[in-house]
Amino acid sequence: MAPKRTPLAGVHEEMGGNMVDFSGFYLPTHYTTITDEHETVRNGVGVFDVSHMGNFRLWGDTATGTASKILTQDIVGMKMKQLKYTHFLDQKGMIVDDMIIARIGENHYFAVPNAAKIKLDWDHFNKYRLSGTAMENLSEDYAIIAVQGPKAVDVMRKVTTHPCEMKFFNCDFMHFRDLDKTYLVWRSGYTGEDGFELMIPNDDAVPVWRSIFKHGAPEGIKPIGLGARDTLRLEKSLLLSGQDFDFNHTSLETNVAWAVKWDHDFIGKNVLMKQKEEGIPQKFVAFHLKDRGIPRTGMELYKDGKKIGDVTSGTMIPGKKIGMGLGYVKPELQEYGSEFDVRIKSRDVPAVVVNPRA
Repeated sequence: MAPKRTPLAGVHEEMGGNMVDFSGFYLPTHYTTITDEHETVRNGVGVFDVSHMGNFRLWGDTATGTASKILTQDIVGMKMKQLKYTHFLDQKGMIVDDMIIARIGENHYFAVPNAAKIKLDWDHFNKYRLSGTAMENLSEDYAIIAVQGPKAVDVMRKVTTHPCEMKFFNCDFMHFRDLDKTYLVWRSGYTGEDGFELMIPNDDAVPVWRSIFKHGAPEGIKPIGLGARDTLRLEKSLLLSGQDFDFNHTSLETNVAWAVKWDHDFIGKNVLMKQKEEGIPQKFVAFHLKDRGIPRTGMELYKDGKKIGDVTSGTMIPGKKIGMGLGYVKPELQEYGSEFDVRIKSRDVPAVVVNPRA
């Protein structure tokens, strides 16, 4: 079966994108090089097509209760136009998926699940939906364009009439100058940089993309592919669904245990409470290699000759020439500065646990 084309597929082809089948979607891995695109986002501004991500809308008298029952985050305490990163779990306490959710009304929410799990997530939400909650799967109707990097604010102030002064992890409806239309825009992103994610109806995706590049030209704006999207999130130790967790880890084992709020009941809470009391068996860490090599998914981690974990994600960080990886290790090795080895083929390469945000 041919991969699904996003509304921006033709634009990617025009701009020279190296197109591939990514989880059933026709998307670019890169336009120039992953290193160039990675550094563009770190130092300037780049634009991603993330239209393969899902779009769910929840509303109704019990929508807050439904979201609170399913999600680990504090939904009741969300402010209007606030975003929250959250997990949702199965009955065994394992992470089904992560997502960002926005509160856009008193009992009105907009959520973005991961591309490969849209159907699974939709079924999960429907399974636990309370009576009185209406839900709509808009994943086929919206494109998502991410404008990311330290110059993203400058670009968005030209593209829209909005001052773009809302805090990070907030959202608003912005008027776009060239189209004379208003769209929902999040100040978020999964790159470790400041940025915005634009929720655009399919028919308007191409005009919005072209408007962004017109106004962003003085800032050196560039299109960015999936390759740099992965290295950017990995460099900052941001979890990738289906790779860093996939029904095999709890939220407490990850580096975002703060996404679990204990003052409400949610699916899988009893399992997490038991794990919290009895001890968390493994913890997610970021590490840098101290010698040459590139850690890859599935490689084994060793300490004093004994296996202590596996690499879940790994790469050579563009611009730094440092092999970096993510993985789960025994709790005593989670502290920054802890050391262990990564087995790369037949060679054990020393690695050190690092703070990816430092």
